[in-house]
Amino acid sequence: MRSRLKKRDRKKVRIGGKSNSRSKGKVRDEKSVKLLYKYIRDKVNQLLEIMGTKPLREEELDEKSIIEFDPIGIIAESFKEILEHLREKNLQLQQARDYLQAVFDAVGVGISIVDKDLRIIKCNERQKELLVRDIKDIEGRHCYEVYCGIDSPPLICPAIETIERNREVFLKEVTKKGRIFQINTSPLRDRNGNITGVIEVSVDITDKKKTEEALYQAEKLAAVGRLAAGIAHELNNPLGNIIGYAKLLLQSGNLGDWEREKLSVIIEQAQKGSDIIRGLLEFSHQRPLELREVNINNSIERVLSSMESLFKIGNIRVKKEFNLIPPVMADEKQIEQVFYNIILNAVQALEGRSEGCIEINTMNLNSSVQVSIKDNGPGIPKEHLSLIFDPFFTTKPPGKGTGLGLSICSEIIKKHGGSIWVESRPGEGAVFNILLPLRMSLD
Repeated sequence: MRSRLKKRDRKKVRIGGKSNSRSKGKVRDEKSVKLLYKYIRDKVNQLLEIMGTKPLREEELDEKSIIEFDPIGIIAESFKEILEHLREKNLQLQQARDYLQAVFDAVGVGISIVDKDLRIIKCNERQKELLVRDIKDIEGRHCYEVYCGIDSPPLICPAIETIERNREVFLKEVTKKGRIFQINTSPLRDRNGNITGVIEVSVDITDKKKTEEALYQAEKLAAVGRLAAGIAHELNNPLGNIIGYAKLLLQSGNLGDWEREKLSVIIEQAQKGSDIIRGLLEFSHQRPLELREVNINNSIERVLSSMESLFKIGNIRVKKEFNLIPPVMADEKQIEQVFYNIILNAVQALEGRSEGCIEINTMNLNSSVQVSIKDNGPGIPKEHLSLIFDPFFTTKPPGKGTGLGLSICSEIIKKHGGSIWVESRPGEGAVFNILLPLRMSLD
């Protein structure tokens, strides 16, 4: 019996010991759960505070609330929505940036952004096209180095003036790298209104200037033409009388050699004056075009026949390459005057050469006929190429030319709806090209 009690007691002890360990484990689990709830509660409140929401009190976020409302799940869902919203906004910002970049590059003016040290932060494609030549990685380099090709800022720099005076600056005409620009600079400011750099806008006005100069030249030539026409009409009759009376005196038989020589000089000089007047009348467009079908090859042949004596005196060889070409609607007399003036110009360019040569070529170019007149003379200096068709421009010495011949040629060709241009290099002769349409517009 005692032994049985002992066994039973020992069993109770063992049972009691096991029960005690279980209760201790339960206490530990409850404590861990409370710590976990506290940790969750603290982190939820921390997230709410980050999100700008006032943290909840303990009674507002007890264990039951944590389980029922799943605040972490709600916050996680909110963050998911926020991230999706941020992705959408980021995509919109990317699209806006691409749009602005496209506009920035496609705008027809050059735009640069430079910092206060005049270093390029950004420039658009138009600015690169106009002013950047064979320079890579331009961002971070000084604008005067890239755009002006100099080592230090110029004396007149609108960007420096904008920074120093805190205002916009406009320069009407600035020449950079062979082109003419209008420059406008504006301050680039931060949120506080402080200048952080300069926005520079460059407008290329080179073509505009050329157009303005052409219009000015056209107005000036029109005025000269009207003046020339008036003078020509006033002088034509007196010169005609001088030539007529001088010829009558030469026909009389009571003159000696000295008198005849002087009368010949009078006639010669008066005839030169008459030729100048005729040129002035042609220049002033007094005679309308008399259009008819003209065979250009035949017209050139007639001009060459009239100049044979000049070719013999100058020892000039004429080489012709006439192709089969259709007739051209033109004023035959005026077109022949063009050929005569250009060939005469070539003859004069070959003076003093032992073996002068003039090559004349005609060809059919679909709706046009091209005539090329080439000589092996000294050529035309580069600085004169853009001036040779200007009225009264001549490189000949005084008394040898009026400077109207090529100008008249240019005006006649323009009236026919064609074009004339010259190609030349010093020492390699010159080529005058004439392009005439087969049918010209009379509008």
